[in-house]
Amino acid sequence: MRHFLWICVLVACLALCASMASATVVLGGTAQTYIAQALQTLGVNYTDVNSMFVNPSGYGAGDTIIMSDDGGTDTPYDYTNFLNAGGHLIVAGGSNYDPYRAWVSNYFNITNTSNGWYTDGAWHKNGNYQPTQFMPTDFTFSNNSMSFHMLSFLPTPNTLLLGHDDEPADIAAIRAYGSNGGFFYYMAFDPGPYSNDPTDQNGWTVPFVKSALAAEVPEPSTLAMLGSSLLGLGIWRRRK
Repeated sequence: MRHFLWICVLVACLALCASMASATVVLGGTAQTYIAQALQTLGVNYTDVNSMFVNPSGYGAGDTIIMSDDGGTDTPYDYTNFLNAGGHLIVAGGSNYDPYRAWVSNYFNITNTSNGWYTDGAWHKNGNYQPTQFMPTDFTFSNNSMSFHMLSFLPTPNTLLLGHDDEPADIAAIRAYGSNGGFFYYMAFDPGPYSNDPTDQNGWTVPFVKSALAAEVPEPSTLAMLGSSLLGLGIWRRRK
């Protein structure tokens, strides 16, 4: 019986390792330049898809789809099944296009959508959270266009708000999906076309990409508690 249990454990471990080894990273979007450079700096093998939205068909648990956008009007895909299966979706930037915002609102509670692209200064962590573990606590960009964004986030179920700008508005969030480790990580700042300064690239964009690729989502109960705490912090910041 003991030998049988050990065999079962060994088979499970081998299956897990095989799954991790076969995980795929796919890069899409309309402004990939400096996200691609960050992946190369980190030694990450990826497939480049020349489209604003990556078709999630054929991808699943452990696979990562990255989309870096600076405008665009393509029709989006529905990523819900991919996320619930354990897929990882990472988006940076966005599009000042109402159907794009409507797509994002299917996944997150968003605000600050009426002014188009605008900038509000530096990056600030909301806390020492695992999904931003390699990122600086505070960072002022050499190229201020890095901080362009066209939406920000409000508390959403199963979602952790990761960072804010000087407005202050929450401009980064991660939402957990299903029970297989799936998540949607959205960074509203726009490094894809604007991270041309080495200080910005090495000090912020590479750590962001590294953090997003290594992200793990907390349990829903933990997210709920953190969400309540951040809501109170957000109210305090706005009153301050």
